[in-house]
Amino acid sequence: MKLLSGIKLVSIATIALTLFVLPNFAQDTPESTPTQSTPTQSTPTPSTPTQSTPTQSTPTPSTPTQSTPTAEPFSSTFPDISDDPYKAEIEEAAKLGIVKGFPDGTFKPDETVSREQAAVMIVQAINSKVPVDLNEKPKRSVQPFLDVPADRWSAKAIYWLQWNLYPANVSQLTGNFRPEDPITRVELVDFLRQTAQLMQAKISGNAQLTEPDKPIVFSDVSGYDKVLTMQMSAHCRVASPLNEKGDAFAPEQPAHRDYTAAAIVRTLNCK
Repeated sequence: MKLLSGIKLVSIATIALTLFVLPNFAQDTPESTPTQSTPTQSTPTPSTPTQSTPTQSTPTPSTPTQSTPTAEPFSSTFPDISDDPYKAEIEEAAKLGIVKGFPDGTFKPDETVSREQAAVMIVQAINSKVPVDLNEKPKRSVQPFLDVPADRWSAKAIYWLQWNLYPANVSQLTGNFRPEDPITRVELVDFLRQTAQLMQAKISGNAQLTEPDKPIVFSDVSGYDKVLTMQMSAHCRVASPLNEKGDAFAPEQPAHRDYTAAAIVRTLNCK
């Protein structure tokens, strides 16, 4: 499996180190334009203009799906994750602001995650460990994605990942990021491998990942995906069996919200 459509991924050892609360992840709410009253006196001194107080929302990233999760504070738990194998990690992700609940108070653990949602969540997670400046300029020449305009709600996070995680000129192969496509489980793990390497490099100066667990040889992966999932299963079970049962990874299955939250938290906590 490849992280981006049409992109030939290089080996893990050589890939470049360059992937719900953080400002500017979601679209900022524009300030209202101050209004001025017309002077009512004929004297040269105009009356003091009255201004409407700018309504300025604090940009709080959310994980938009067909129903957008709320930005309400995390309470204690979601009523629909009591039997979920990733319950503890979902709650930790919620406390960190990486994921949000829905207006009805549920988490909807089985909903799929889009590629842009995953990008925003991962950038938020990185920022909890090392500072992320979404307004920084790339330090190398990059080709913007054709399907990610600058005013898209997820654009800053996607481009930050491109500049910091992807090999040089990766977008030139297809020109598209496919932001609304569901992210597959193996794509998510590939994002998180590069994320873990980036955080390791910034924190310790060494991008070598630890492998505290025994690698899992999944029954349904081969080639690059096999190497990737073995490494990331040894790295604190970031790659784990589907629903934590059996020996199948289901690499092409869309990643659900519960596994996405858990895999991100495992990446953050792995020492």
